[in-house]
Amino acid sequence: MNKRSLKREEKQTILLFLSLPLLLLLIFGLLPIATLIYNSFTDWDGLSVEKNVIGFKNYLTIWQDPVYFQAFTTNLFYLGSGLLQIVIALVLAILLSTKTYGKNIFKAVIVFPIMISGVATSLIFRLFFEPDGSFDQLLHFLHLSKFIRFWLGDPAVANYTLAFISLWRHLGTSFLLYFAAIQGLPQVYQQAASLEGANLWQQTRYIILPNIRTVLKLNFILLTIGAVSAFEIPLIMTNGANGTATFLVQTMKVAFDQKLVGLGSSLAVLMSLIIIALSLIQQRFQKEDN
Repeated sequence: MNKRSLKREEKQTILLFLSLPLLLLLIFGLLPIATLIYNSFTDWDGLSVEKNVIGFKNYLTIWQDPVYFQAFTTNLFYLGSGLLQIVIALVLAILLSTKTYGKNIFKAVIVFPIMISGVATSLIFRLFFEPDGSFDQLLHFLHLSKFIRFWLGDPAVANYTLAFISLWRHLGTSFLLYFAAIQGLPQVYQQAASLEGANLWQQTRYIILPNIRTVLKLNFILLTIGAVSAFEIPLIMTNGANGTATFLVQTMKVAFDQKLVGLGSSLAVLMSLIIIALSLIQQRFQKEDN
């Protein structure tokens, strides 16, 4: 058997092994995306067998009606929660990277929430923040009854409550990223700095932060994407009521509650484009660091 026929057989073997994964990717990956994009140019209600192509009318409706973009203001609460999460997780990672008494217990407490599903977390906090629930009882016990609110029913505080739950739920993820990055730094840097008399703040400013900036940028982009696509917590906790509907929750309601699947598909396409743009920015940061 000559070399040329051997290469042909190798190509046929590779093609044979790839054919099934490629077919599955086409059916379950690319075809739904293509269908979503097509639906965004129709007036389909999700029930009728007819789909009338209406061009860019759905996109013009979104552009001309500010109510669809107002949901992004709700996403800003989750973005603020994400920024606070970066700061708290970074401080905790730095402190627990030093010789701290009982740090394994603290690490377990911080990481524990990410092992609970989002649905379970939402149900737990729904009971916790319900009127006269555990949180209200705690405020009564601390003689702080005057601060009791309808934590999930008052539009003035509901988004803050949900943003706090999101912070509690995802803090462990950011902590693990920072802690692993700090543990990966050569110990000789900090040992030399300690010998020179540098305190923890100086070591953080001149050694830790410059060496983990890639992780900081990556985590910021991931949190931004998470803020844009916040869904399960507002859906389960309030079903998007009382001004808590994020862009994704609103998209679902437009598509299925209002039976405007075509318009909902347009909203989903726009959100996908935003997430793709953020991912491209993330890749650009990584290339600059490399």
